[in-house]
Amino acid sequence: MKRIAMIAFAVALGLSWTGIAIPGDVKEETKEKARDAKETMKDAGESTKDKLKDAGEATKEKSKEAGEKIKETGEKVKDKAVEIKDKTKEKVVGDKDGMDKSGHSAKVRTAQQALADKGYNPGPVDGLMGPKTRAAVQEFQRKEGLEASGQLDMKTMSRLGAAKTSSGSPSASPSTEPQAASTTKP
Repeated sequence: MKRIAMIAFAVALGLSWTGIAIPGDVKEETKEKARDAKETMKDAGESTKDKLKDAGEATKEKSKEAGEKIKETGEKVKDKAVEIKDKTKEKVVGDKDGMDKSGHSAKVRTAQQALADKGYNPGPVDGLMGPKTRAAVQEFQRKEGLEASGQLDMKTMSRLGAAKTSSGSPSASPSTEPQAASTTKP
């Protein structure tokens, strides 16, 4: 019996390979399913390809943004390091403008005194270049026909009469106080 079943199976298998025993509807249906499966796989492949391409572009863009942020952060860190280095140097040895360890500049103090003597309001004469001092310097520069940079350059210091202040004390400028009248009698 087993032998007959095997023979029948072999004959059916052989006929199915040649297409003789399979009815036409079944054969067409199988071909259609195979085409549909092939098309589905092709669509899935294209969809996966598009998704991978989009993911790659998004990753590339995020990497670019991260690189820019790292570069900006690096520049900020570098600027801060230079600032800290300069402040440390000024505190240890002072700068060429005669800054003392507390950050007060003899040059600024001299300019503030000269501005105050000339009727400008630089704020307190403390050696710090604050907003009032900068505004007074700019106003003075405009009235003197200089570039209103607010910086204490050589031209500005010269016009203020405070160009040579190596000692750190205010420059000798003419006093605006009235002189006492001479009391000698003829």
